[in-house]
Amino acid sequence: MADDSSIPAFTGAELALADTVILLMKVMSMHDIIESTAILTVFADLERRYREHNLQGAAAMAEYLRRHAGVADRETLVTPQRLLDDTRDPV
Repeated sequence: MADDSSIPAFTGAELALADTVILLMKVMSMHDIIESTAILTVFADLERRYREHNLQGAAAMAEYLRRHAGVADRETLVTPQRLLDDTRDPV
């Protein structure tokens, strides 16, 4: 099997932390706290800057975050009103 050193191997802890960041950003995006396009722009900019400074591991993580943070799924949004309706007892 060929060794592809251009693809950094992330530890489980690194991936868990990255996925936590992605989850938080998606939730904030679904609640219109931040825009999905802004998330993508920030990570693309970080990736570019890290590559310019030859920080390949950091660039790969920024790419991972950019690819997976993507556009939030609006169908999973739980609005405060819906939460209130679900907690009320039927009369």
